[in-house]
Amino acid sequence: MEMEVDDGPVLYPIQTEKPYTPTPDYSDYKDFTSTGTAIVIDNGSSQCRAGWATEERPRLVFDNQIAKFRDRKASMSSTYVGNDVYADVLARSNSRTAFDGPVMCNPEIMETVLDYIFIKMGIDADKIDHPLVMTEPVCVPLYNRNLMSELLFESYQVPSITYGVDSLFSMYANGPERAQDGIVVSAGHHYSHVIPVLGGQVHMQHAKRISYGGVPASEYMLKLMQMKYPTFPLKMTTTQSDTLTTSHTYVAHDYLEELASYEDPEVFKTKDRVIQFPFVAPVVEEKTEEEQARLAAKRKEQGRRLQEQAAKARLEKLIQREQDLEQYMALKEAKSSLKKAEWTEQLKAMGFKEEADLDAAIKTTDGAIRRARNKELGIEEEEKEPPTFPLVDIPDEELSEMDKKEKKKQRLLKASHDARMRAKAAKAEEMAHQAELARLDEERREREPQKWLEEIHAKRQELVDKIKAKKQLREQLSDRRSHASQLRMKSIAALASDAPPPKRRRKGQDEDTFGQDDEDWMVYREISREDDSEDEEEANQLNEYESQLLKFDPDFLHEHTMNAYTPKNSFLHYYTHGLGPYDPAVGPSLEQTYQLHLNVERIRVPEVFFQPGIIGLDQTGLVETIQDVLKRFDVEARQRLVQNIHVTGGMAQIPGLVERLDFSIRSILPATPHKSYHVHRAQDCVLDAWRGAAMFGRDTARLGKISVTRQEYDEYGGSYIKEHGLGNVRYE
Repeated sequence: MEMEVDDGPVLYPIQTEKPYTPTPDYSDYKDFTSTGTAIVIDNGSSQCRAGWATEERPRLVFDNQIAKFRDRKASMSSTYVGNDVYADVLARSNSRTAFDGPVMCNPEIMETVLDYIFIKMGIDADKIDHPLVMTEPVCVPLYNRNLMSELLFESYQVPSITYGVDSLFSMYANGPERAQDGIVVSAGHHYSHVIPVLGGQVHMQHAKRISYGGVPASEYMLKLMQMKYPTFPLKMTTTQSDTLTTSHTYVAHDYLEELASYEDPEVFKTKDRVIQFPFVAPVVEEKTEEEQARLAAKRKEQGRRLQEQAAKARLEKLIQREQDLEQYMALKEAKSSLKKAEWTEQLKAMGFKEEADLDAAIKTTDGAIRRARNKELGIEEEEKEPPTFPLVDIPDEELSEMDKKEKKKQRLLKASHDARMRAKAAKAEEMAHQAELARLDEERREREPQKWLEEIHAKRQELVDKIKAKKQLREQLSDRRSHASQLRMKSIAALASDAPPPKRRRKGQDEDTFGQDDEDWMVYREISREDDSEDEEEANQLNEYESQLLKFDPDFLHEHTMNAYTPKNSFLHYYTHGLGPYDPAVGPSLEQTYQLHLNVERIRVPEVFFQPGIIGLDQTGLVETIQDVLKRFDVEARQRLVQNIHVTGGMAQIPGLVERLDFSIRSILPATPHKSYHVHRAQDCVLDAWRGAAMFGRDTARLGKISVTRQEYDEYGGSYIKEHGLGNVRYE
């Protein structure tokens, strides 16, 4: 069924590269000198946010990356940090990060980023005389924390440092009272975490991780688009796939139900998003009438020259053939005047094995010369006379050895000629028979039109049922576990057996185990391999019936044909090209060539949070992970935990994620007449981690108790921390 689209599709343009937004410089450091105000740094693997703890928003927000390279032409080294990387083409291609996954592993790059932060904040002192509050990953390795502490204490001489987990800071920013009890669900850049907090203390021993976040989702989106559009003219970048993931996906309330709704064209039209990639249209130069006339005259002159060259080549070929014919005829006439040995030697010198080959060459060359001359003079060729075989009826006793060979050849030629004549006569007879049947069918249609239509409908329906039954049988036989496949396997095993099967199996007799091994099924597949396409004769007959019904039955429309639109056989086309008009003969326009249709991927990519098996990840989804965490606490603690399920992280911004989680949590909790749990999203999934750390940094009394000083660093080492309920726990 051809869908008519009232208005053109809404296009969503996408940038080739991330736009450059410069990071501002601040020069008000004198207002913070000697105040002891903490510097708060949300050191994420994707973005870095930094500012003063007394402010409501971070001053600096930039991508956590640097680019170092040497420009050979300018003979100078360049370093770009953060968003400045997008200001230069070479910088974009040489960007690096200090992180391996969510963990900081490169202190040299991290030092460059910290220099950038302090310079942009206007700090021009010899050392950083402010306490630092910094985020770190969940369960960060002690070695990596030691690298960060060593960098801060040794290079910048900070007075103290406090580490905390970003998602716990986010929970604290949404209300300090909420940070007492609850479950934090963090959908981060690389991983997702479920962290229980009870009585103001984080239980890291019960925290769980799912290896899916922003980066794996972006990579999955990129793979889906590459498989869907293998011949797309542009190479999609990770930045573009990340844009598709964060801006165009949503979480379905019921994945299977939502996926089935895409088969409805009207629903599909509202869910399909057309992503327009940038392209440059070719410049078409419009020529004046004078230029067009000059080009036409030039093409005409070129055509005339080609005709002259072709005529000259034909003339040269004709002259060559006439010369060859003269040589052949001279050799033929010389047979009577030369000795047999001499004439045979000349015959072989000209490339012939025997006299029959010479006669065939003379006949062929003479015919070619005659046809060429007739074509030049415009004379139509006469009909070919039927071939004659004079030697076939002559007895062998009256023939020489040479004639006997010729007779054998003529006998084969005559048999071939007779076979062609019989086939031609049979074909003409069949055509006459079909024409007579068509004439009788036409007379019956004119005489009894209604009855004729009923017969055609019945024949068509019978043929459609037959085709569908064959297709269904093929599908069943392709399934190893289907009943039809099992029965056929047993039949093959019985035929392959040397001994006939007994009527009754005796006790202790060996059972037939054919089919239990994969090798047996490979044999079965080789035997049962059939052509997936429908039989050509049945398809042609069906097309003929439907053509007649479309022509003579006003109630039979195009959408009633077997190949008309159904979700199963037409969805793949709409899946890649949308519901707009599309002519396969013309192909897509230049604008459509640079378009991607985002439809089922919009729900498939975020669905991995709930079904990691979609990408082959052998882990449980968010709901099952929360259930596993709850099982580790008693009933009273569970009730306190589920009252505050806090969802945060960059991927938590995907529409429908919190609603789906809120709906699915009910299935793992005891049935109650009223809702006994609460799921909520952070006020700002991106900035709440920094805001919570800033609130934490403003509490100077608490900060002084749980921060690690330089003296404690020297005594206990760089991996030492103090537990405070919003960070990792200390392991001895």
